[in-house]
Amino acid sequence: MDTKDRRKEYAWPKTVLSDLSVIPQKGDYRLDEPVSLNLGFRVVGGLREAFTPDVWTTAWEENDKLVRLTMRTSIFSLGKTLIGKEVASSGKEVRKGKFYWSRNPDLPYRIWAAIISEDGSAPIIPENVEDAKSKMFDVVKEYIIPAATLGKGNHKLAGKVTVSWGRRGFIEKGGAKGTSKGVKLRIE
Repeated sequence: MDTKDRRKEYAWPKTVLSDLSVIPQKGDYRLDEPVSLNLGFRVVGGLREAFTPDVWTTAWEENDKLVRLTMRTSIFSLGKTLIGKEVASSGKEVRKGKFYWSRNPDLPYRIWAAIISEDGSAPIIPENVEDAKSKMFDVVKEYIIPAATLGKGNHKLAGKVTVSWGRRGFIEKGGAKGTSKGVKLRIE
């Protein structure tokens, strides 16, 4: 039985990263305390637009029940012109959007998505479509770095993000990269 290649029917825009930023909890730290930073970003464009109930239903009917988003995030110190050494890294992280037949009368569609992370936590059942997109494609990663690893003085840190996904029945394989603007810290 020949399956139809539905990727040709969809015209998604390019997938990119947006709102990529590093936000420190405060600007000044002592040498004996940890530096707390949040690295946040959003995946926007085709992959996000494809994450809708109509596509979920078509994919589920064709036994294409999973979208896997692989992310690598890290914090770098910035030199005068280039990205310097890596200060902290998350390694490889994965989020999955799994499509399933819902029997929950409160959900507006019969085929719904559960968001699953590989950290062993329970699956997240979103309340609506926008909540599903947010839980799948909006990321905030917290980093706690000992101030002693940076040393005394002024420092400029930035975040670097790489995301990728595999080929599905509704979208081609792809990826996106980005680097945030630098943020200044002072360690005394």
